[in-house]
Formats: sequence, C-alpha cells, structure tokens
Amino acid sequence: MNQFQLMLLFMAARMRFLATHHSGFMALLHNRKFVIQMQTMDGQTVRYFSIKNRRVYSRAKAHAKPDFLLTFKDAEYAVKTLAKASPMAFMKGMQAGDIKMEGDFSLLMWFNSAAKFLQPKLPKPVRQVVKWVKVQQKRGKEPRKAA
Repeated sequence: MNQFQLMLLFMAARMRFLATHHSGFMALLHNRKFVIQMQTMDGQTVRYFSIKNRRVYSRAKAHAKPDFLLTFKDAEYAVKTLAKASPMAFMKGMQAGDIKMEGDFSLLMWFNSAAKFLQPKLPKPVRQVVKWVKVQQKRGKEPRKAA
C-alpha cells in the first residue's frame, strides 16, 4: 500500500466518523448526493467517495460514473499536493498538467470545505512537541530520540 492509498483510506475513515460525530461536517452532507473519485494517471491508485443520505461510502476502486474526477500524475505527487492543502499548489499542478479535473467543479469547492474537518485535533502537549521538532529541523538540528 502506497502513501496515497493510505491517505485516501484515512480520509474515508475520517469522513465516515465525522458524518456521525461532527455537526459542521454533517451540515456539509445535508441534502447532498454525489461521487468524488481520486486517482493516479496510471490507475494504480483509485478511490471514490460517495455522499448519499448524509452518509459517506468509499471503495478502493473506480466508480462507474463519478460526478467529479481528480487525477494526479502519480501517488507521490498526490500526497505532496494534498498535504499542502493549498489552492495555489492545485493551480500550479493543473497548469503543468500534473493534475486533471473532470466533472462538476463545484464539488472541488465542497471537498475543500470538507478537508478542513479531516485533520484531527491534537492535544496541546502533542502540538507543542510537533512545533518544537519543526523548529529544531529548521535550525538543522536532529531532535533527540527518547530512550
């Protein structure tokens, strides 16, 4: 399983959880029915997300007729682009031909709204450690390993 497949699997599980536990995400699902599919150009990695009846369904295969199709040049590029969560990264990718989009573009806006809920909230002590590690990496120091 590559990192992109793992990321898509995590997204599916998180979306299913949020559909029953988070009022903000539930509001995004209200009265919506569509299918978003993400894949690589070679077709090695593909997953669709079906939104129907305020539920999220997902399968690791191609959907017969997705409403919106988001295709990345390869799995590594997909992970880097999605991790950035930057509209500018998507624009650059589209201009370079590394990202292709087909279908109802309003669903890209829906996905952008939904993505804000996908990152789980970390406890404050964990956030502080992550911040400290990033500062150490910027300084060129390797963080000490726990014994």
